[in-house]
Amino acid sequence: IHALFMASLTLSQIGMYDSFISRPPSRRVYIVLVCTFAFCALYILSTWIYEGRIDFLGFLYVLGTIKICVTIGKYVPQALLNRSRKSTVGWNHWNVILDFTGGVLSLLQLVGDCADMGDWNGITGNPAKIALSLVTICFDLIFLIQHYILYPDVDDHHTTYAPLPNRN
Repeated sequence: IHALFMASLTLSQIGMYDSFISRPPSRRVYIVLVCTFAFCALYILSTWIYEGRIDFLGFLYVLGTIKICVTIGKYVPQALLNRSRKSTVGWNHWNVILDFTGGVLSLLQLVGDCADMGDWNGITGNPAKIALSLVTICFDLIFLIQHYILYPDVDDHHTTYAPLPNRN
């Protein structure tokens, strides 16, 4: 719930400061949103028709799969952009370090819960959590390697950026 709230808050800020009117989202964004909502509605409708009830656990797995796809779709363009520019200027590497820490701690929590209960089926019982942790860790390692090893000579503290256009 808190992630939904924070994502909604961020989206509202984009609309407020970036103005969807002056630069509306691309067609791809609308296509992804429509497909996501259609897929969720189709899943709920099909489980209700075939099973006579809505399978909420299965629906949570569907949402977890969508979150993994969104996460991959968020990381791949940044990694490719860094590679094509041969630079990591413009993003905060501390956020990547925090994200990496969160992925490792999430994975450790999953392993610790399974070890505490003596049942290792919990790892395979929550595929979205383990996949999200591993995807996050892998991409964060890619970003850290890009920042500290592949493109370390670019000094982002002295880079100047053009100011944002005034909307008045």
